[in-house]
Amino acid sequence: MATEEKHVTTSIGIKVSVSVAVRTAIERILYGLAQQHTADAEMACKSGKRNDELNDAIRTIILATACLEAFINQEAIQVLDQDFDAYDKGFIDAWGKTYRKRRGYPTLEDKWFEITNRISNKQFNKGEEPFQSFHKLVELRNEILHYKGIPAAPVPSTCHHVPGVIPPERAKFTAKAAKAAVESMRAMLEKFHILTGKQKQAWIK
Repeated sequence: MATEEKHVTTSIGIKVSVSVAVRTAIERILYGLAQQHTADAEMACKSGKRNDELNDAIRTIILATACLEAFINQEAIQVLDQDFDAYDKGFIDAWGKTYRKRRGYPTLEDKWFEITNRISNKQFNKGEEPFQSFHKLVELRNEILHYKGIPAAPVPSTCHHVPGVIPPERAKFTAKAAKAAVESMRAMLEKFHILTGKQKQAWIK
């Protein structure tokens, strides 16, 4: 978050400087980009352009998880205020309780579960939707960001335009996976607003 200095003249003619906190709503931009690349992945799939489908599916998965992280971080900042940094680094929990030994950085799934609970005293059910699909989305994101490149046996192709067998990555990062990523992103945002009672923002659609 950046600060912007403004000069204000008071009613009695005294000129003073005030700082106003501002930020860019990156989560909204990421949401739109994820939707855009999903549509591109589906178009590439229909056209038989497998490389383009793979590229756009990977972009979608990364963007969808980035959107969810940006969103929940903003909610955490609002509710935790000055304690957010300590929470984000694993020194306290979502209620401000200090750990005797640092627990480590909270995962993205931790944040969604804990911050939602802190705001509303209600929890996502980790064994049900949409959290289950969210968990799968995070796993796919992690496979991309922490890619090991370990060779594996090829798997049967599920695409009519790519017969035979293909590498496991090509079977995972598809237009179908991209669509599931966007659906998971949207479902998590909608469920958050249901649980917390907050008004859903207009860009979530």
